[in-house]
Amino acid sequence: MSSFVEPAMGTAGAAEPYRFLDTLSYVRVPGEATDGRCSVVEMRLREGHAPPMHVHASADETLHVTEGAIEVHTPTETRSLGTGGSAVLPKGREHSVVATEPATIVTSTSPGGFDEFVTAVGEPVDSATVPSDPPSEAAVARVSELAPEHGIEIVGPPPVDP
Repeated sequence: MSSFVEPAMGTAGAAEPYRFLDTLSYVRVPGEATDGRCSVVEMRLREGHAPPMHVHASADETLHVTEGAIEVHTPTETRSLGTGGSAVLPKGREHSVVATEPATIVTSTSPGGFDEFVTAVGEPVDSATVPSDPPSEAAVARVSELAPEHGIEIVGPPPVDP
């Protein structure tokens, strides 16, 4: 029987900030709080944020834009999402996002696990400042190195220059 029987809550003051690639990210609800069923990560994106094209092997990913605007890229289309917009990306499908302006998104994966990737790849930071530069080569290499351990396959470069 699952140990997830009570609501799992996240609060703004309880989450540690991480620099994940070129984002400021907070694990709002870790997968361990839901017995692995889902996880919730808030990501603050600089304009131009563009992770590599990738596939989540076993997790559906939901993106909700709380501020700003992004584009969701797949091999066959690009769709724009502004404040209040949401997208659900099915597991096993190649995708990426591009911040067309500074944005904040809430990313939820089901089952959980993306939170563990963020904390494994990211670096805890003291300042709650969104990075202004593209990710370093070292950060990109760390993503590529650790992605397979988290059920993520990097399948191509970012859809635009970061």
